[in-house]
Amino acid sequence: MTAFAPKQILCAVDLGPASPLVLGWARLFAGAFGARVDVVHSDWNEPPLYFTVAQIEAIKAESEKRKAALLEELAGVTREVFGPQAELTVNVVEGHPVPVLRDHVKAHRPDLLILGSHGRSGVARLMMGSVAENIVREAPCPALVVRGTEAPAALRRILCPVSFTETGRRCLEASAALAAAFHAPLDVLHAAEEPGLRPEQVHDQLCQWVPGEARSRCQITEVVRHGNAAEQIILHAREHPVDLIVLAAEHRPLLEMTTLGTTTERVMRHSPCSVLVLPRGIPSA
Repeated sequence: MTAFAPKQILCAVDLGPASPLVLGWARLFAGAFGARVDVVHSDWNEPPLYFTVAQIEAIKAESEKRKAALLEELAGVTREVFGPQAELTVNVVEGHPVPVLRDHVKAHRPDLLILGSHGRSGVARLMMGSVAENIVREAPCPALVVRGTEAPAALRRILCPVSFTETGRRCLEASAALAAAFHAPLDVLHAAEEPGLRPEQVHDQLCQWVPGEARSRCQITEVVRHGNAAEQIILHAREHPVDLIVLAAEHRPLLEMTTLGTTTERVMRHSPCSVLVLPRGIPSA
């Protein structure tokens, strides 16, 4: 079975209104897997191009005071969510969130990256949105993009969309391990995009494709929907009490950038719930 048991979690927080939500998901996963959490805030405050050297030097002189204040704020928000006895670290790093998180991932190799999908308004405080997509595209580890209004106390239902491929099977195995850890039911969904397929035939194929070992770990419901994959995944999540969608990403190089694939990117942008993106090559136990 595919291993998904994070022991080191990196949680990116922008200190906006959604920060307690993002931290709540980190606490949820840390509790389920006994993981240690690193909480990081990137302080991006680039001075305008028209600033003089003297003005820039004045800003630099205030940076340490600013960093100390932000660190105190970050520690306070984190303690409110985790409690004062939680074993974790908090850190404020100067720079744009994309390179800050990229460097942190390379240096510390977390097993799971958790970040929000939206951040503070304003150019100087922009944290997520397209930034989240850029980070997930490059992440060598599973990345959880948090959506919604509050972190669940427990996962009610997990949705795992699959294709009949080895990548799809690895995603299913990781989802089954995740569902077992949270004692949550798992919906395994296949979107049949080809016209003329018989629903019962595709459903039988899906049931036969799901390995017995996955069934032994959690309660699985096979679901077949017809139509565009991203649309059907989002519709199913809206129609059912799904708290988390698990997707397997195929990182594809395109010129000088990396893409995730249309389905993954559309689900990340429009999902009503949080999305866990598994990179290609997640190891098997």
